[in-house]
Amino acid sequence: MEPLRYHIIIDVNDVGDKELNDGPALSTFLNTLPGMIGMKVLNPPVVIEGVPENPGITGFVIIDFSHISIHTFTIYKKAMVDIFSCKKYSQEEALQAVLKHFNADRSKAKIKEVSWGL
Repeated sequence: MEPLRYHIIIDVNDVGDKELNDGPALSTFLNTLPGMIGMKVLNPPVVIEGVPENPGITGFVIIDFSHISIHTFTIYKKAMVDIFSCKKYSQEEALQAVLKHFNADRSKAKIKEVSWGL
């Protein structure tokens, strides 16, 4: 049997500098988002700063059924979020949490949902 896949990719535009550069806030978000969508964190989030030529931060957390990654790009005022799981979760709840974290509304986001499963 082929594993199920539930995947949402969210690109958020016109994000403020504060939200794009706050590593501790991103770490907290990556630590709490899994619980909001019914997952468990298997290893604490890793968050690192980008290089001067490409400022921003990248965060990654391994969850019980896959991963969540977030990349921010200060010069482009963008955040790119990838939530992948083999366990079903509410993509709408995940989207709303991401928009809230980046202080954005749906009109500022490009969203791609992929679900191969039930």
